[in-house]
Amino acid sequence: MSQLGMSRWDERHAALSACVGAYFAVRLAQLLVSPLVPSLRATFGVSRGTVGVILTGMWLVYACSQVPSGAAADRYGPRRVVLAALGCTTAAALALAAAPSVLAFGAFALALGMGAGLYYTPATALLSERFDDVGRVIGVHRMGSQAAGLVAPVLAALLGARFGWRAAVGSGALVAAGCLAAVVLRGSATSPSVATATDGGTTVGPRTLLGVLARPSVAFAAGLAAVGEFAALATLSFLPTFLAEHHGVSTSVAGALFGGYFLVVASLQPVSGWLSDRLGRDAVTGVLFAGGAVGYAALAVGEGLAVAGPAVILVGAAMAWGPPVQSRAVDALADAERGVGFGAVRTGYILVGALGPAAVGGLADAAGWAVGVGLLAGMLGCATVALALAHLVGHERRPPGSSTFGLFVASDGDGT
Repeated sequence: MSQLGMSRWDERHAALSACVGAYFAVRLAQLLVSPLVPSLRATFGVSRGTVGVILTGMWLVYACSQVPSGAAADRYGPRRVVLAALGCTTAAALALAAAPSVLAFGAFALALGMGAGLYYTPATALLSERFDDVGRVIGVHRMGSQAAGLVAPVLAALLGARFGWRAAVGSGALVAAGCLAAVVLRGSATSPSVATATDGGTTVGPRTLLGVLARPSVAFAAGLAAVGEFAALATLSFLPTFLAEHHGVSTSVAGALFGGYFLVVASLQPVSGWLSDRLGRDAVTGVLFAGGAVGYAALAVGEGLAVAGPAVILVGAAMAWGPPVQSRAVDALADAERGVGFGAVRTGYILVGALGPAAVGGLADAAGWAVGVGLLAGMLGCATVALALAHLVGHERRPPGSSTFGLFVASDGDGT
């Protein structure tokens, strides 16, 4: 391999490694809350629905941070926004661990959602400009998130049992601070390779962004992502509690199954992305969603470890939807739209998905866990049918050019 080729390989994969670590850090800070729901309820004396509302609020703020983070990345460079995300996550996780009341806990959870929400869109833009096989790279990148899911239950159980939930939540701040230091020390590895030719999205109004989201190919990708995110966030928030209360397994077994869920998701992220690059986004997504519908249905109507174990595997496989669905959205966007445009897509589907914890938690309080989890089975089943119909009808190809839709003001350079 030539020296130039080796340098390019090192730069690209150094950036990918830094992004995987950063995604691990911001997601760990968020996921440490879910296994500690019983302790939080005992400390603050609140219901499952109240905790669900707090978590929904965190994810709503996370969603609303996507467009600003994409615009900031276009204007100031992805690396600076990634650093800001890690800094905000560190501070918010520390404050969350010290929250004196449920109101303060809710407020700091919103701050954590903002810090974490700054991260993903600029990181995706950074990686998509460096790699051609976007599906595979998104899959590898998302392994950082799923690795956090593997670590969070164990870390929460060990630290929570010995030192209390505050120490467990605070550990997320330490990890984020460590990753912040690592990204700073990596220097130019995560710096933008070329100057942007956009205005950072500062001239893009809500109507223009809604026009992008209303484009059929983009809207369909966002709709699929909304279904997947709704199920994913509800699962992240309540799976351990649901397994313990509905299936009657011990807390340790529920934590082990929760870790197994993330192991399945993490293992399949690069696989689903690689397959979607070769077999098509919709075919892979349809298989994943169909399996997830079966898994959630089994969790809702069945009982016991014999049912829960295989069902959790199916649900984990379904939650590997991110690479094919997000790649579908990237395919539908012109080059100049990938910062603010992809941020708008993420805002749209995460806003819908953020309703998952509140909806499932509220249904569990009102009608039982079977109804709450059955809702997820029905949604994935409907999405599978929609994918089958879309395959029969066909879908748009990605629009040509880097400024087809006029979202941005070009720089004063030569325009190339």
